[in-house]
Amino acid sequence: MSVTSQLEKAEKAMRQALISALAEGEDEYLTELFDTLSSVNDLKNKVNNTIRFTDNLEDYYDKLNTKTFPVGLSDIVISTKTGKDLDHMDNIIQFPTQTD
Repeated sequence: MSVTSQLEKAEKAMRQALISALAEGEDEYLTELFDTLSSVNDLKNKVNNTIRFTDNLEDYYDKLNTKTFPVGLSDIVISTKTGKDLDHMDNIIQFPTQTD
């Protein structure tokens, strides 16, 4: 598990402990629990604000450029008719014609 997720769990546990202390009237622990909650929250904010020395943009775009899509010339349909996006569906079913 990551540090961030562990700190989020710790923060949630400290909040629950603070709520329980308030509900049960254990006032002697409130100051220490609140200070601990503040410390965990501050540490979580520090971990989330980590400055990275690289943004990995070049790796991201390199991975995008290496992906290829299997498109052949037969897959491309060029038409000047209206509704050209559905032209590849024309004449799918050949109906017999009657001849006299």
